[in-house]
Amino acid sequence: MTYDQAATDNTFVPSRDNIPLGKKNMKVTTSILVLFASLFLAACQEEVAEPNSVAQFSITSGVNGATYDIKVAQPMDYGSTTGQCAVVYVLDGEENFNFVAAECQKLSARYSTENVLVVSIGHGRSRDLDYTPTKTSSSMGGAPEFLRFIREELIPKMEVDFRADTSRSGRVILGHSFGGLFGAYAFVADNNVFGNYLLLSPSLWFDNEVTLRMELAERNVLKNNQQLVFMGLGNKENFGKMQAPFEAFFRALNNNYPSLRIAKNLEEDLGHMGSKNPNIRKGLDFYFQNR
Repeated sequence: MTYDQAATDNTFVPSRDNIPLGKKNMKVTTSILVLFASLFLAACQEEVAEPNSVAQFSITSGVNGATYDIKVAQPMDYGSTTGQCAVVYVLDGEENFNFVAAECQKLSARYSTENVLVVSIGHGRSRDLDYTPTKTSSSMGGAPEFLRFIREELIPKMEVDFRADTSRSGRVILGHSFGGLFGAYAFVADNNVFGNYLLLSPSLWFDNEVTLRMELAERNVLKNNQQLVFMGLGNKENFGKMQAPFEAFFRALNNNYPSLRIAKNLEEDLGHMGSKNPNIRKGLDFYFQNR
């Protein structure tokens, strides 16, 4: 099982009818404890509501033929302003859109700065296809076409219909796991699209760390570009598969890109999925402080 595949929970839960009468008191006590634990967790769980002002539309790409469902969270004062807005493009938008939009609203208030448009990009094709840079199988390697879709079709629509900032410094790409891999690929393959990269648990192990080799090949062309990169990981993620290429990519950028603003974060005692939201929060904070 790769880090981009979900595990199946096969835990056996016994029927109520199979519990012996002699264990009734234990069953009642356990049920009460479970109830209190559930109430406690529900009270502590962070609720993330849908943003107040959201536009939705779909684009059928002329590049790869896929249809992408798009959501756009607009700043609270969007209707009363006329200037361009910076944009955070969110991969795996179905899972991450609400959380990212809520965090951006909080951070713009905290730092008294203009909020951003948050754009959720839905899954038009398999994420394994759209987010991976090279064709290791028939279901992989569609990142070049997906990047073209963003550059040639989605971004122009955002600029015309939503007053999106037309400069690369006004565009952010945020992705986790294979989405983080795609962000790193965008950095090395077409650095003119985005000026800000939030790479969370990026799957840089993919295809024998091909993205690291791409970075080395393009380094002399890219190293003097002004850009921002945040890299986040959980310190319980597999060292050889996740942490080693993560550290190698961070060192390559940190040591060779003099115009780069870069930060990394390791979430203590958290794994691949548990570290996602904490690193989204810290990555967005780093962006808002340095935009």
